[in-house]
Amino acid sequence: MHGYRIIHFLSLFNILSTLLKCKECENDVEFKVKGEQGLGFKLLVECDCGSNEIDSCPKINNKAFEINRRIVFAMRVLGVGLQGINIFCGLMDLGQGLSTNIYYSCLANVWIAAKAVFEIVIRKAASEEKEKNAEAGNEPSHLSVSGDGTWSKRGFSSFGVVTLIGKYSNKLLDLIVKFSFCQACNYWRNKDDITDDELQQWYEAHEENCACNHSGSAGKLEVDGIIEMFTRSDELHNVKYVNYIGDGDTKTFKALLESQPYGDQLIGGKGPGKLIDSLIKDLTIYYGLSIIRNSNSVNAMKDAIWATFYHKYSTDENPQHEKCPPGADLWCKWRQAEINNTLSEYKHPAPLTSEAQEILRPIYEHLSSADLLERCLGGHIQNNNESFNAVLWKFAPKHIFSSAKIIEISSFLATCIFNEGFVPLLQIMEGMGIKLGINAKIMADRRDERRFRIAEKRATAASKEARLAHRLEQCTKNELYEEEEGILYGPGIAD
Repeated sequence: MHGYRIIHFLSLFNILSTLLKCKECENDVEFKVKGEQGLGFKLLVECDCGSNEIDSCPKINNKAFEINRRIVFAMRVLGVGLQGINIFCGLMDLGQGLSTNIYYSCLANVWIAAKAVFEIVIRKAASEEKEKNAEAGNEPSHLSVSGDGTWSKRGFSSFGVVTLIGKYSNKLLDLIVKFSFCQACNYWRNKDDITDDELQQWYEAHEENCACNHSGSAGKLEVDGIIEMFTRSDELHNVKYVNYIGDGDTKTFKALLESQPYGDQLIGGKGPGKLIDSLIKDLTIYYGLSIIRNSNSVNAMKDAIWATFYHKYSTDENPQHEKCPPGADLWCKWRQAEINNTLSEYKHPAPLTSEAQEILRPIYEHLSSADLLERCLGGHIQNNNESFNAVLWKFAPKHIFSSAKIIEISSFLATCIFNEGFVPLLQIMEGMGIKLGINAKIMADRRDERRFRIAEKRATAASKEARLAHRLEQCTKNELYEEEEGILYGPGIAD
């Protein structure tokens, strides 16, 4: 059985064959299928006079059926590989799917086209970043970037992607895919019947195409990737990255300073510090808000940070909410009561114990130091890097092992969508030799329209405040649940 695609053709043609007669031999015309290649095939039209062959779909360069490249690309965008394609084809009764050779041939074509469009997209992003950097009064070629690394899993056999995103354009300027594992090398090393000389001979031929380009831990992967991208910034975009926005990972920033990618030229560092403790989740949120809402003044940030400490230190007898800044009514119940003229009814929750205060005070002193807060000026964050990471892993799900080629393709696709939306995907398809139809264009336009609409909604101040308020509300609820139910999950809880 050839599946729906052929059955429907044959059903139609068999009906026609009873009606069609060859003009020359006046005998019935028969239709058959031959030369299947993946989802493509040839339709054979026969009569006593001879036969003709008709391709079931367009061919690229008179060789490859377009349908095979199209389904490999479409499924790759959905994060589906060869086995998924063949399961889909089987359940849809579209035939037996693609062979390994056809699949990897199509995948190589996807890689070439995606890489070409990726390079165009990041060059465009760099030009836009330089223009916006100049508009902000800075040297056009001296850029500020945020960096981050993401990997499928920690450990020596991991692979990951390291990214740099421009401060003003919020677009990805460069990325590096790092692997500490090569499937081919692993296969040859584990062969029982191979000698050391044979292995060495094989590796010399394989070395140029070896996927492994990183040795060390997953944490070092990010450090090495950032340094490598800084080093090649002149060659790639004719720029220097003079300010680095990190997530508090001092190893990366320190390594940049030590590596001196631009000689003696100093690199500045920016990044919000974090106070992370499962027992004081709300203080973590307050600290972040203090940074973001007062990012133009070190003194204002410092006052707002200490306001959170005194807020938790307050009692009914000794309320200390004077430092709670404007807008604190989102999280300060005392401020809410003051606005509603209900202070007489307000009761403070239990304050921090003296022991907790002794522990927290030096931490607050460190986190409110001028040296740290100066690096937070501008309120720069890595949300864009994290957003890119989320897009990336949709194309290469973490629970499924992916080859180096798949991760690179996924990185190219994620960059195109992150920077420019779905239109570059159509350009990749054109680069693969696929003829685009009106439905593909409509899909891309609709996806981009929806994407812009959601982004604009999330960017509004009201939306941001609503999300912050919701997060605070959830933290408060969880605290109440823990008080009512007791601790139900934690280390040693079963003892």
